[in-house]
Amino acid sequence: MSAEKLYSEIIQEFEKAETKQDRIAILRKYDHPRFREFLGCALNPNIKFDVEVPPYRPAAEPAGLNFTYLDMEMTKIYRFIKDHPKRPQGLTPLKQKQLLLVILESLHKDEAEIMVQLVTNKFKVNHLTLKLVQEAYGI
Repeated sequence: MSAEKLYSEIIQEFEKAETKQDRIAILRKYDHPRFREFLGCALNPNIKFDVEVPPYRPAAEPAGLNFTYLDMEMTKIYRFIKDHPKRPQGLTPLKQKQLLLVILESLHKDEAEIMVQLVTNKFKVNHLTLKLVQEAYGI
């Protein structure tokens, strides 16, 4: 799935779906371990982020021509999760903020918005719930 569709495009497609079954079909269509990780981070109330969002310049590149994608960044999202066991010792709040700045300015502007919502624990999409994700993926 990597780089086929931006997460922002998947979410737009999800939001246009009219029925629960259509929403489940979209989740299944784009099923991938990193997308599941994203959904888990976005919907699991036990996951807390503790990074300060810096002011950033949204990228001007058109979709698909960015330096990185949210899909690629999911493998390193633990750096911003409070008390995550993989988070490096000595990763200071300043260094976290600097890392996030580089990511936000490298993502497509729509994905950067999603990343900000994610790390501020404010990601909300109508009808997208942990229960629906669990039903879609049989977990």
